[in-house]
Amino acid sequence: MRSGVVFPVLFALLNIPAVGRLPAQSLTPCIRAVRFSMERDLFMAARANARPAYTATIRQTFEQTFPDGNTIHWTVESVQARDEAGRMMRQHIEGCDPDSGGESQLRIRISIFDPAAKTDTSWNTGPGSMGLTTVFHQPQPITPPSLNDIPRTPSSPYRPQVTREDLGTRTIAGMEATGIRTTETIPAGAEGNDMPLKMVHEIWTSRENRTTLLVIDDNPYTGHHTWEVESLTVGPPDPALFTPPASYKVWDENSRAQTTAEIKP
Repeated sequence: MRSGVVFPVLFALLNIPAVGRLPAQSLTPCIRAVRFSMERDLFMAARANARPAYTATIRQTFEQTFPDGNTIHWTVESVQARDEAGRMMRQHIEGCDPDSGGESQLRIRISIFDPAAKTDTSWNTGPGSMGLTTVFHQPQPITPPSLNDIPRTPSSPYRPQVTREDLGTRTIAGMEATGIRTTETIPAGAEGNDMPLKMVHEIWTSRENRTTLLVIDDNPYTGHHTWEVESLTVGPPDPALFTPPASYKVWDENSRAQTTAEIKP
């Protein structure tokens, strides 16, 4: 495991300018589609008012073996960041396509959640991308009915067989982390399975700043997936990470609603 990644090196690998673009790369030969990826907030375990601004490089790997022995595997690296206003930026690597010159280039979706404005802003980069930034506003929350007022037929709740294991400590991205492994066993016959099925979830966190540094999921249904922090810088991120390309047009759903209201008789 590498201890960190220098952003300018990533820009050079992609042959794109550092200003206004995002460092991301595929560490395996470019694949057409990344079908499964994990989203995590490094400081989810911390109190909301204690989550600092930061920039982190995230490495994700995926492996899946099929009954005929065929395998799928890929590794990608991306960046996520939170600014001082609490806005959260994430890259989503969707795969690769050839550009006009036939060279494979990453397709990346960038999403930004603004908790104060309650908006989700996103845009895509890479071959075939539209020069458009979309802004969606979160709807007003709807209060669901109280569960105590809804009649329910008595039943015996499903209780999986779960074991927990303390994995001790290790160093991840230069920080000491403690690990816990949770194993859920589905007994034979519960889901039509001939033998017991095991689903393993492993999580490593830093006690010092309550940061999630490594997550490993091993599931017979979805394969083996890891999510790992390779480098972490606490402090204000580069504003360019939150800025779409200047040439992109902006489509705001509120503007559309206002326009629609104006043309109604």
